[in-house]
Amino acid sequence: MNKIINGPTYHTGSESFSAVNLHIHQGNINVTEQAATQTYPESYHLIPGMIDMHIHGSLGADVMDASFDAMQTIADSLLTQGTTGFLATTMSAEVDKIEQVLITVAEFAAQQTQGAKVLGVHLEGPFLAPDYVGAQRRECIIAPDITLLKHWQAITKNIIKMVTIAPEQPNSIEFIEYCRLNNIIASFGHSAANYQQTIDGIDAGITHATHLFNAMCGIHHRKPGAVTAILLRDEVYAELICDQKHLSPAIIDLSYQMRGADKIILVTDATRAQCMPNGEYELGGQKIILRDHSVHLIDGTLAGSVLTLPEAIKNTLAATQCSMNDIVKMTSSNPAQQLSVKPHGAVLLDDTLKIVDVFN
Repeated sequence: MNKIINGPTYHTGSESFSAVNLHIHQGNINVTEQAATQTYPESYHLIPGMIDMHIHGSLGADVMDASFDAMQTIADSLLTQGTTGFLATTMSAEVDKIEQVLITVAEFAAQQTQGAKVLGVHLEGPFLAPDYVGAQRRECIIAPDITLLKHWQAITKNIIKMVTIAPEQPNSIEFIEYCRLNNIIASFGHSAANYQQTIDGIDAGITHATHLFNAMCGIHHRKPGAVTAILLRDEVYAELICDQKHLSPAIIDLSYQMRGADKIILVTDATRAQCMPNGEYELGGQKIILRDHSVHLIDGTLAGSVLTLPEAIKNTLAATQCSMNDIVKMTSSNPAQQLSVKPHGAVLLDDTLKIVDVFN
């Protein structure tokens, strides 16, 4: 992509520019004196490409399908939504199945030429707490296993970038310390941990929280719980699923006011039902039902979402007093910093925050 545009307000995450010419080239955005080739209204917004650290699927495809076609479908769908990079997120499954998925994602990422870029894998399971599995399969939960993680990294050339873990489980603290020493993000999630157990996990190296408030112990005035520990510790980035199903607007606002834009990351936790009509789909070997923009298991348990990041932006702006620069931090700068990558590309939004164009 090599384009020079004029008109939209450019939000970098720290400041905003308007009435300037912007050169978009090889995924980078720079102010230029060269003549613009295309002009847009000043009410439009230009932001860096977004990164989704927690997404399972889109447009009928799922990471757990373990196929190049599925990965390409997800990557292409996400790019149309302004997501230029993502972590392919797994579900708890049999060890052999997870290994097959990891190999497929690694091979796909190594030769990918189009769509949102696969930045690695978020291993959401199987190292979870049996009583906080959410929409994951309980029979596939196992204790944290450093030897297994080493093996998976060896055969995939370190495709795993983040692991969700319950720190109260056996061997968890050693596992978290191993992740910290080997450039793997240890993320608190699907956990029965109390406040102190969560603090112990953070002290060992947890720097991330998988879908804050969901599948973890909440806030109680005599039993502060995991959420309290996460909100109070500055080193932890907190994922928020702002789909108006997982979190109420008041909780989104509370999280924003407690952590600030610098420590929040907006994610979708989207399933293969994203961008699809109401009906029945599959997630991690289980039937899920999409109805009224909400996805559930047969028993009513929330099972991921059909949220897109542009929708998350609109919901977050409606629930808080955050700015567009805050939005850039929560959708681009923060996940990029967590993953030690640079934001790539640019997203043009109109004055209603609908996607106008994606420059990748």
